[in-house]
Amino acid sequence: MFEPIHQGNCGGEPRLVVFVECAAAMGGVQFSTLYLAQHLDPALWKPVVVCPEDGDLPDACRRLGIEVHVFEQPKLRSTSFRIRNDVRLPDPTAWLWDGVAMLVAVRRLARWLAQTNPDLVVTKGLFSHLYGGLAARKLGIPCIWHVQDFISERFLGLYRRAFSLAASLLPDHIIADGAAIRRQLRAVEDRISVILNGVDTNIFRPGIDGMSLRKELGLPDGAIVVGHVGRMTPWKGQHYLLEAFARIAPEMPNAYLVFVGDPVFDTDSYQRKLLSLTANLGLTERVRFAGYRHDMPEVLASVDVFAFTSVEKDTSPLTLLSAMAAGLPIVAFDIEGVRELIDEGEQLLLTPRGEADALAESLLRLLSDAQLRRRLSASARRQAESKFSLERHATSIEEVFLSVDQQSRSPFRKPVPSVTDHTLANGRTIAKHSLHS
Repeated sequence: MFEPIHQGNCGGEPRLVVFVECAAAMGGVQFSTLYLAQHLDPALWKPVVVCPEDGDLPDACRRLGIEVHVFEQPKLRSTSFRIRNDVRLPDPTAWLWDGVAMLVAVRRLARWLAQTNPDLVVTKGLFSHLYGGLAARKLGIPCIWHVQDFISERFLGLYRRAFSLAASLLPDHIIADGAAIRRQLRAVEDRISVILNGVDTNIFRPGIDGMSLRKELGLPDGAIVVGHVGRMTPWKGQHYLLEAFARIAPEMPNAYLVFVGDPVFDTDSYQRKLLSLTANLGLTERVRFAGYRHDMPEVLASVDVFAFTSVEKDTSPLTLLSAMAAGLPIVAFDIEGVRELIDEGEQLLLTPRGEADALAESLLRLLSDAQLRRRLSASARRQAESKFSLERHATSIEEVFLSVDQQSRSPFRKPVPSVTDHTLANGRTIAKHSLHS
């Protein structure tokens, strides 16, 4: 049985928790950092965010009154290079460069941490896990890795095995935002808590006016709009959505497709391919590329159906959770990161991963059936409110923070709660908590 950890701090100052971020541009990881820093109990925690450069995340922290520090870090190089037919080979020179960059980053962060003396370090992103974990270990500061992405299985699992080794040596505990990540790190799974992401259901909600954005995008009155929000990168699967939309466009002359997002961390080569594909399919007048936007509640309010087309990697994706909270009817590729969020067949339409024809059939079914859209909309909203509120997410995270903090202060080893929320069992979604020594 899970026993809540005592949360009082005996009248003392809030504990200082430093989030070491891997980027300043806003992707899902960075939004999760921002959301969590806003919703930690201020009586218990004082959050400080560390970024490798200035950008959207530091700017957002400053606007919200969250303390932020920018430490410029050496730029990493890709550890592999691509040859024909999308084959990738390891690049030893990049490994050497990144090793030197790691040492520089550890030294800079450790110097600042020694002056700041935080109670807890939380790392976000692969490079941050490594250099943040090393710096914290060097100074004896408790460290939690918040792992929100799969580890590459390329080169016979070399990267994953190296990451697993680091995971066994550096962090005191690991929070994963999907069960698949815990399976990848099976060697240390007794120190991993699976806590799915959460969204602010007061900000992302039904009833917001999206008409001004429709006008801005030149969408005609009476248009029925399919929306997609995400980075422009191949594994997000936008090309499948374009191909599916091309199949239904002749049957649905009032249907339009809107993409919101940009490459963020990648080059624009995939985005250029999408623009070219749009033209080749004759969809230029029916598709809008809105770029990166800061008004996500209004973006979601401007669409009638949300399409989630990631074909890999995504675990408890914030864009999907936001669409659920906004009460949108959703069609999604059937990947584990989606199935973890839903009760079978209740909140959205699942379609086989990477199959444009099946996606087209699901979109056509949804666009043609207003009653189905209403049913899925109401069910998605209920799921978001009951299981994916930001308050519930922050409380689960705080339980781990407090336990790691208390363990670090005790001469005796104490159990750290391994919190597993929303684990699929017999096709249903449950929540369970357990203690691991």
